[in-house]
Amino acid sequence: MLDRFIFIFCVIYCVPRSDLFNTIIITLIFNKIKLFYNYKLVIVPKIKCSIMIMEHSEIFKQRFLELIDDLDCKKSEIPTMLNIDYNIFIKITEFGIIPKPVVLIRIADYFNISVEYLLGRTNNVFFLKADKETTFLNRYQILKSEKNLTDYAIAQKLHITTSYTTNWKNKKYIPSIVNIIELSEIFKVSVDYLLGRTDDKTPYN
Repeated sequence: MLDRFIFIFCVIYCVPRSDLFNTIIITLIFNKIKLFYNYKLVIVPKIKCSIMIMEHSEIFKQRFLELIDDLDCKKSEIPTMLNIDYNIFIKITEFGIIPKPVVLIRIADYFNISVEYLLGRTNNVFFLKADKETTFLNRYQILKSEKNLTDYAIAQKLHITTSYTTNWKNKKYIPSIVNIIELSEIFKVSVDYLLGRTDDKTPYN
């Protein structure tokens, strides 16, 4: 499992306390926070929270640092090489904050490794890239059909609303890495297969 912590940041606006409370509760529910002692929640009276949840992994940070250590270039050149934002690069190298799946895919593509290896979910560095890469949405639709599951059933398993699954289809959104991992476990496939990066369904050990 990911070695993770969640940081919740509040951006101040003047609104009643009850609205703040509702905002926090709804966000916690939709992000499936089950073990409250693992998380740090910052609450300030009479403010409205713009909540940003960031997954943190020390294993991911170390993997990333090991990979970039082998690059023959200046540190300042690495973000451009990996096609990622410099601020994201700093968040990874300094704090181990896991970026969005689309950024993880760019990093994994550059080093020709699996996202699972990058996240530290496997020690198997071997990765066989798909002959023709596809999208998360395509794999999701296929796997959902194979398992005879509806969007509603999947939303229930992930403890999210169907508006999330609708956005995956209509707006081509890729779920959070937490949901991606949980989906891969529901479908019993690897994260990289679900993301369309490989044709090998086999989950990593």
